[in-house]
Amino acid sequence: MTAVAVAGAGAGGRAGSGAVVYGGGGGGGGYYAAPGATGLIQGLNVEGALKKKKVAYEAKRTRTRKVVIRAYCIDDRDTPHPASQVFAGEDVIAGYEGELYRCIAGTRMQWTLIDWSERASNEGGKSVFCQKGEALYYEEGLAGGPRDGDEAGAAHGGRISCRPQRPARDCNERSLLRRFGAGVKVVTITEIETYTAYREETVREESSSSFSMSLDGGVGGTIY
Repeated sequence: MTAVAVAGAGAGGRAGSGAVVYGGGGGGGGYYAAPGATGLIQGLNVEGALKKKKVAYEAKRTRTRKVVIRAYCIDDRDTPHPASQVFAGEDVIAGYEGELYRCIAGTRMQWTLIDWSERASNEGGKSVFCQKGEALYYEEGLAGGPRDGDEAGAAHGGRISCRPQRPARDCNERSLLRRFGAGVKVVTITEIETYTAYREETVREESSSSFSMSLDGGVGGTIY
């Protein structure tokens, strides 16, 4: 069989580039195959798959607990002295609101909260300092405090804070210390705690690709 390249066509047209004519060696007709048609798809985007992941966020919760309070008065040489109780006994009665401890002039109070279950070990707890001239104050009826319709004697929490001492006569703190001695107070408090929580969200993966695809006739193309 003889193959002859065709450079041009007859009048009125031009042969397509790359067309090949095949002629039979003897007798019989001929045919040619034109180039296969091609197609181009541009900007084809492939999006990422959906997946679940944990997302952190800030949350708050309240916690009511029974604690033991120990208080000291620290002088300018960082020497601790017993703080003066304003009433006898350890337990703070329901409905009480006011000072728990006072310090003599020129000292500042350091007080520590210890969980009731840890009182025997006297370990742990959180220590806080008040400014000079401040007393340790207990306020009831905040978050977790008494509410309308509660049963009598129901245990609820309050809040402990540093507040300016109420005016008193000279040597009042020493007099209180002689009268009630040094001791601890037991109260129920409610704290608002901030913590990191997690929730599950469905998101689409950020990775994606954009490309162009070229298609040709391949197998099954047109034969002329």
